[in-house]
Amino acid sequence: MAAAGMVAVRRTGQTELGFFFGFNTMLPVTFIFILSAPPVTARHVLVLVMVVLYVTHINWLLTFHHRYTAVHKLNSQLPPRQKIFLPFVLANAVGWGYCLPFYFAVRRPAPLGMTDLLAVTVYLAGTAVHFGSDLQKIRFKSRPENRHKLLTEGFWSWCRHPNYFGDFLIYVSFALIGGSLWAWVAPVLNAAQYLFDAIPKNERWAAEHYGQAWEAYASRTKRFIPGIL
Repeated sequence: MAAAGMVAVRRTGQTELGFFFGFNTMLPVTFIFILSAPPVTARHVLVLVMVVLYVTHINWLLTFHHRYTAVHKLNSQLPPRQKIFLPFVLANAVGWGYCLPFYFAVRRPAPLGMTDLLAVTVYLAGTAVHFGSDLQKIRFKSRPENRHKLLTEGFWSWCRHPNYFGDFLIYVSFALIGGSLWAWVAPVLNAAQYLFDAIPKNERWAAEHYGQAWEAYASRTKRFIPGIL
């Protein structure tokens, strides 16, 4: 997946393809984990369903609505060499880090229990916020009258990056179903990537494009976790 992504980005120059191949590493890695831990159990199926739904959302966003995402902005922000190596970094981060909870989840011998129920609850909440905020942004940005306006309503009144917060909750749910301390590597990596890379880049861009409107919004709205951070 990393090699295919590097070739695709080199030929097209589109960072969206780097993210597409990077995140689609998750599905084959999950299949490998499941096949390596027979027999297939209810938890195996649950993990697979969670991953399929998550990857489907990512693919929908990158395929049909990438122009409304921060990924699209990277086309003009990243130098060509960084673009080419982006799929390699993402495929390895996803395969080794983000998928780590699934390795432990499929090896848990106990039947589904309260921890799994909590994981599903957090997953559904995260998916609702992740998908809902993305959909709200797409609808807002697709209207010509909103072209130079800042979205500050709905999920976007909760925090400045509700789509990232929803994504983080999904990785928390993966850690919960993993049932291991090592499974928490995934949400920690996810949060670190947002807090130290994606969010600073997005906010610099927003400050330049929205000026005082952004300053006012940022002064009253938390950055990542509603009411906390």
